[in-house]
Amino acid sequence: MTSDMKSGSVLRYCVVLTVVTLSVVFASCGSRYQEPLFGGMNGRVQKVTVWHLMPEVWHANEKGTDVMYMNASGYDVNGYEICSALMDSAGRVQTEAESLFENGICVRSIQKGGGRVMARINLVSSKRGTLEYKKEENGRIVQMVVKESSFGRKHKSVVSEDGKTTTISVIQTDSKGYPVKITVTDPQSGDEVVQTNIYDKNNNIIKKSVSTKGEEKDEITYTEYFDFDEKGNWKEARTYNRNRLPVEVLVREIEYW
Repeated sequence: MTSDMKSGSVLRYCVVLTVVTLSVVFASCGSRYQEPLFGGMNGRVQKVTVWHLMPEVWHANEKGTDVMYMNASGYDVNGYEICSALMDSAGRVQTEAESLFENGICVRSIQKGGGRVMARINLVSSKRGTLEYKKEENGRIVQMVVKESSFGRKHKSVVSEDGKTTTISVIQTDSKGYPVKITVTDPQSGDEVVQTNIYDKNNNIIKKSVSTKGEEKDEITYTEYFDFDEKGNWKEARTYNRNRLPVEVLVREIEYW
């Protein structure tokens, strides 16, 4: 989302979990691990819109290019992401999510797609290190429990539904709280995805490596940043693959409180 290149927005491990639970597991789980507020950006960010462009915009030195897709996120005054939307190249909303936070904890979240509600969660109870939710998805209601524990900069999150563990995540952070290694395991299949991030001095990811169990090579991308605003946040990012071939260009517009 808006923090895809700055606060360790981890695309591969996000896919492992249902979208509606992401704001719970990785944004506000108890008083344990918490991603940097305002998407990890400088200043009090209110809204961010990102255009994902084909790399020809700069690789071929063209003035215009096709938009692949767009996304946008909104933050409350405390820095928590309260809404997000994924849009097609014409700006039509494909999926969207809304969340409500109280005292740093997500108490309600809903995901919509195609004009209908796809999933929702509601907080049932909150204890130190443990959050219990009522989750409704595809007409099915389950009890979702998120348990977190931390040891230094290593944070472990275990998600279960109706008593059955569905995901185990371990996040290691640097001294500023940015994820440098994320390991996500599906205990049922044994599938494991590991992502490692390298940041520049401004906490922007400049190298991301993703390894998947069973695959011979890691997926590696490099990112360069250009055109910074008055807060020091980038407005354009260019990504390359391991062979230094262009992958895409991100252009973003940031609004502040």
